[in-house]
Amino acid sequence: MVDTTKAVQYLNEIKDSCVAAFQWATKEGPTCEENVRGCRFNILDVVLHADAIHRGGGQIIPTCRRVVYASMMTAEPSLQEPVYLVEIQCPESVSDYLLYFYLLELNSTI
Repeated sequence: MVDTTKAVQYLNEIKDSCVAAFQWATKEGPTCEENVRGCRFNILDVVLHADAIHRGGGQIIPTCRRVVYASMMTAEPSLQEPVYLVEIQCPESVSDYLLYFYLLELNSTI
């Protein structure tokens, strides 16, 4: 999260809560609840209540988390195909089957 705001009152009071909400939201992403990587969020404007009781972590964390989720969904996220490095040891009699299975069925490379 990058603070790009200008002269927002009470922002220092909610900074820790916003960081906690950001970490929670990126640990459990909005689409498949997996880690989110490669995202940057610019905070453009913040309007906070003047009463300190309404700026507590119980109010800010869920709200900030929903804002992070909404901004990610607005940006049209995409899922990336996982890449695995695997070493397979097998008898030579079944190696042809394994090569066929892994090369053609799983779109793999050797």
